[in-house]
Amino acid sequence: MKRYSWRSTLFMEIGEPLSWPLGIVSIIVALAGFQLLNIGFYSSPIFIGILIGFISHEYMHRYVSRKYHMASIYTANALGVVVTLVSSLLPIKLLMPGYVRTWTLGPASRKGVLYSVASGPMINIAIAAVLFAFSLFYQPYSFFLRGIAWINAYLSLFNLIPIPPLDGEKVIRLDLMLWAVMFVVSLVFVLIL
Repeated sequence: MKRYSWRSTLFMEIGEPLSWPLGIVSIIVALAGFQLLNIGFYSSPIFIGILIGFISHEYMHRYVSRKYHMASIYTANALGVVVTLVSSLLPIKLLMPGYVRTWTLGPASRKGVLYSVASGPMINIAIAAVLFAFSLFYQPYSFFLRGIAWINAYLSLFNLIPIPPLDGEKVIRLDLMLWAVMFVVSLVFVLIL
């Protein structure tokens, strides 16, 4: 029987398919906190925004990586899950339960790496923009649509912070102008929604 130390357990990485529910649940707990106890939460913009935003974000990393001939899987990290869960008690939410691990199957193009890294925050920005536009025309659903849009804008903004291991650090290293535009757009959406 293999024994694990607390250090090896804390830095353990969990592969697919278990990594997806771990990532989703930890982010829901971090952003929702005690709202999880309210049955109405599960039809709220926060819950739906997290599901749409997180799954779209990580899936786009995978999809674009594979489009540029790189292998990729979503991997939860035990330490990241713990940090995400503990941040539910903090005013600032640290959403980092995992990442899309990507590796090349041959020579990697700089463009492919940039697009695969930027695609996660970019899809969150696109979702926020579309839902914000819809909220202007569908007034009865404005609060609901803007709530989902805000969650996506927040996910994008958080991921664009230029510190490792977040996407922002990689994007800023590969294309400073693209990072600046994405960061400003995300920030504007977070502030106006």
